[in-house]
Amino acid sequence: GGGKLGKLMRAKDWASPPLGPPQQWPHSLRTAVRIILTSRYPMFIWWGKGLVNLYNDPYSPFLGTKHPAALGRPAHETWSEIWNQVGPRSEAVLTRGESTYDQGLQLMMDRHGYLEETYFTFSYSPLPDDDGNIGGIFCAVTEDTDRVIGERRLRVLRKLAFMTSEARTTVAVV
Repeated sequence: GGGKLGKLMRAKDWASPPLGPPQQWPHSLRTAVRIILTSRYPMFIWWGKGLVNLYNDPYSPFLGTKHPAALGRPAHETWSEIWNQVGPRSEAVLTRGESTYDQGLQLMMDRHGYLEETYFTFSYSPLPDDDGNIGGIFCAVTEDTDRVIGERRLRVLRKLAFMTSEARTTVAVV
């Protein structure tokens, strides 16, 4: 199971570090992967010191052309253009065990070969390893780009409509 990403994960050669073969992954990581792969909500896991990227089908569109190469890659390599924003958040989770939450955070992401204005609501949470230490980060995420940009456009149109409603001549409209 697990959809297309489950199939990709099973086909991937994990033998080399940092994760090694899935049969040797910590039970907590295997359980977390099973949870995200069977969820219909966009989710990812960054595991270990290198924050190895594991994600599900609903999350893959957020990666754009970075998918499927992002699978098994370090998060800081996958998201180098936004690491200055998300890196400190992940550090708070890994070093202090503090969950984060951002609503409608603007991120200038390169998903299709150019930087684009995007907005996301997400939470980073500590993901325990089998010894009870922090083994990685769990994230559930929603893209808010269409909503945020749509609301901004409506504000501009309302302002424009108000300004033109008071105009009494063609010159005043221009």
